Amino acid sequence: MKVNIQIYYKRRENNSFLLATPVRQPRLETLPQRIATLKISERNDRSVSPSKQSKSTLDSPSVTPRQGVSPVATSRRTENTSSSVTSTLKRRPVAADRGNTLRDYTERLEGRDLLNLVVVGHVDAGKSTLMGHLLVKLKVVDDRTMHRNRNEAARLGKESFSFAFVLDESEEERQRGVTMDIAQAQFKTKTKIVNLVDAPGHKGKEKHFLFPIIFFFLIIDFIPNMINGAAQADVAILVVDSRRSEFERGFDSGGQTCEHALLIRSLGVSQLICAVNKMDAIDWSQQRFEEIVKKLSVFLKTAGYKESDVTFVPVSGWTGENLIAPNNPPLTWYSNEENASNTVINGIIRGATLIDLIDRLKPPERPISKPFRLCINDVFRATGIGAGTVSISGRIDCGGVEVNERLVLRPSNDQVTVKTILIENSSVPSAFAGDNAVLNIQGVDPTHLFVGNVICDPEYPIPCATIIQARIIIFNTATSIVPGTPIVFHFKSMQEQGKISSLVEELDRATGELKRRNPRRLTKNSSAVVEITFQRQICCELYSDVKELGRFMLRQSGSTMAAGIITKIID
Repeated sequence: MKVNIQIYYKRRENNSFLLATPVRQPRLETLPQRIATLKISERNDRSVSPSKQSKSTLDSPSVTPRQGVSPVATSRRTENTSSSVTSTLKRRPVAADRGNTLRDYTERLEGRDLLNLVVVGHVDAGKSTLMGHLLVKLKVVDDRTMHRNRNEAARLGKESFSFAFVLDESEEERQRGVTMDIAQAQFKTKTKIVNLVDAPGHKGKEKHFLFPIIFFFLIIDFIPNMINGAAQADVAILVVDSRRSEFERGFDSGGQTCEHALLIRSLGVSQLICAVNKMDAIDWSQQRFEEIVKKLSVFLKTAGYKESDVTFVPVSGWTGENLIAPNNPPLTWYSNEENASNTVINGIIRGATLIDLIDRLKPPERPISKPFRLCINDVFRATGIGAGTVSISGRIDCGGVEVNERLVLRPSNDQVTVKTILIENSSVPSAFAGDNAVLNIQGVDPTHLFVGNVICDPEYPIPCATIIQARIIIFNTATSIVPGTPIVFHFKSMQEQGKISSLVEELDRATGELKRRNPRRLTKNSSAVVEITFQRQICCELYSDVKELGRFMLRQSGSTMAAGIITKIID
């Protein structure tokens, strides 16, 4: 999917594609010309073929096309909403008529807590196999599906990938043997309803044939998909490969183990389970397990994780050992203490399985009383929903929504009506913060819907901005940041090109105290307050108002350079 986008860019620069511009309202000020298309995902129940073409305003081959702003320009009301929204956002009480729907919400959870879990780690650490096998053991996947997966894996010569095919469903992912896009599933434990997000784990390099004697290489970057998945998560599982040299390859410079851990922490994930996978390949060595635990513990502490929020567990995704039931013969050193499930020593709970540790995770407080916000992750047309109805999906960040409720699409300010709500393919009367929901809506031109747009409460619309002030922490990057540095702004599912227009203050990274005003440049491992400018409006919130919508990542040339929070909306 990513390859096609990059090749399309190459052809487009040579004018071999005929591009159609969207119809604009003449009474509004127009934005730079771009293509308005739907993002159609590959699902079995969708009847529209995939299309993800859009025209970027900056010519940068290392940046993916724009996903997140409607082609329709905003009205005068849009320009003046920032201050009013931020001042009233916290004061909105829970509406009196939400009482019945809140009871429905509680009944739907069946007394369990809702948890959004992302699985990250270096390529070939066994993430998809581990979670696929867990879903099979929990009876989420039936025997018929697994039989089909085993036959498909055998046909492709990848017999060991049969459990990974539970989550890697596209033909391209199965042929490559890697996760390319986020995959989602749901399972239940004794105390939790878990929405699982399996994120891709690497950057790849592909060789493509162009002419009979010419070859070229194309870098494929899946980290943006990982950021999109992590932005939906409350907690995380970091999967590492326990084999000699394999753990070191992912942990050392250039590997994604450390980068993923930093990214999810910067996006607000504070609780982490470290699954030391493929222990069967090293004969369940206690010495090797403790060596990995020691190295990871030191790094995670410097990355901002609390020791009490990090746990470690030895597992085998292929054999299924220690996933939902303890396996005593090879793990006598791990389960030789009585009543050990309540004792945490150096991040290890003796005798605990992976599902036990998931059950111990604490759900965050849901901002149900705040105005409704849903950042669109997907736009598609499902069959059987009626003419003029478009389906959107995403995680509800705050507030709640009911069937037949009227909402507004930002930044285009289109009024929409929610016709039906789906959660896990089941129709429900309402949905609330934390739910991954599909909304079937009417009243909007499909060409105005983009990944990264926000559906929100019409009385308290989300602010839109072209200039923001933010506090950032710069990672271990090779280049310095100066005014005018181009960046790719990753916010939820949106990717927007922009630049750092001003360096306001440099701060002490440990204490947050002011070091100097208007610094000339920012170097690695520093902290600062900066101004970021975009050529088009983005939807965002102040971090102090809605934490989920106030965090972002900055990337450049395929590498992550900084993470930050929005402190002020300037324009």
